[in-house]
Amino acid sequence: MDKGDALIGNADPEFTTHPVDLADTDAYRLMPFRSPAGIELFNYAGRQADLRRAAPRDDLISRLLNPKIDGEPLSDHEFKNFFTLLVAAGNDTTRYTMAAGLEALIAHPDQLEWLRSTPELMDSAVEEMLRWGTVTMHFRRTAVQDAEVAGSRVRAGDKIVLFYIAADYDERQFPDPHRFDIHRTPNDHVAFGLKSPHKCLGEHLARLEIKVLFEEWLPRISSLELAGEVRRLRSNFISGIKHLPVRVSWV
Repeated sequence: MDKGDALIGNADPEFTTHPVDLADTDAYRLMPFRSPAGIELFNYAGRQADLRRAAPRDDLISRLLNPKIDGEPLSDHEFKNFFTLLVAAGNDTTRYTMAAGLEALIAHPDQLEWLRSTPELMDSAVEEMLRWGTVTMHFRRTAVQDAEVAGSRVRAGDKIVLFYIAADYDERQFPDPHRFDIHRTPNDHVAFGLKSPHKCLGEHLARLEIKVLFEEWLPRISSLELAGEVRRLRSNFISGIKHLPVRVSWV
């Protein structure tokens, strides 16, 4: 339909290749999630910003509207992008890591019993869940200067794709990487990205949420097993479990 319209010079107002095509502004063209839900979230961010500018509160939105970068406050577009990132990025990734950790414990009952009998291993278990799941499989970066990485030349401006999931299963870094081991140490995974200004802002909150979930849940159950087929997210970017049926017996 798109090619046909272009061929005859017709612009059908009821047809668009994408919802964002209807919004002819730079803000919409550059928004991170180009979907009807993304547009709604973008607009919601704008409304929240207006409310906080009129009546600031002691919350994160008000704080984001006040700081200055290089002497300038965040533009409206920058705020909406950052708001969208905060709301969306730490939602599904943390949930998917929780599901990956639960599936791993079911598949490795010895590790489950270790964790139940030795709660002190929880911090280590959370790190292994993060490595094992590595929800964000890859991310693209742009080189800002010439460099050489592992014998390959990288020029300024080159687009580089970092495959975190490959790094987290690298046998040179993790002995027996396909074994789920809550005792693993060191466990220098990159589930939150590399150590740089781009590393996940919410990593500490994510760790805490995962830890609290299993700390509160495991002592309340006596048995745990799969109760059906596991359905996974179809994505080449995010590794996630959409459906994880589980049968539990309570203490």
